[in-house]
Amino acid sequence: MIRRVLPAIGAAIVPALLAALVIGQPIAASAADLSPQYVQRSTRCPVCGMYPYRTPQWTAQIVFNDQTASSFDSPADMFRFINNMMLFDKTHKPADIGAIWVADYTTKAWVDAKKAFYVIGSKARGPMNEPNLPAFASREAAEAHVKAEGGKVLGFGEVTREVIKSLAGAHNH
Repeated sequence: MIRRVLPAIGAAIVPALLAALVIGQPIAASAADLSPQYVQRSTRCPVCGMYPYRTPQWTAQIVFNDQTASSFDSPADMFRFINNMMLFDKTHKPADIGAIWVADYTTKAWVDAKKAFYVIGSKARGPMNEPNLPAFASREAAEAHVKAEGGKVLGFGEVTREVIKSLAGAHNH
């Protein structure tokens, strides 16, 4: 049955896979899977306690090298987390971050946060009805948002602590 289910693996690998399953030993992964993880209904943002599942156009996520993840209700909270990890996560350090993801504000598809474009100062309100940083996969989409809703386009490296502090909110850290 496994030979039918996993034909792409190849006949040479299947016996080793079967042996590992029969013996009950773990199967070594070749590389850590740092792709975005499904955000459960019960997952809470480590910064504000909200449920990221409820606001898919705002969701952000950090996947750590140990393949655990922290999900956020907005890009602003993700940046707050990155800027002060010791406050929000006692088990990981900045060096443990394997990948950072944000949802495209328009399509809700995951985008590499370091390649995304963020809009500051637009009329769009985040999950707490406060100014936030809607994220976009392309500069063109971010500029279209600016044209319709106002604001300014920023790249990942331009979202500084000062930018985050400038956003209103009771939970600014």
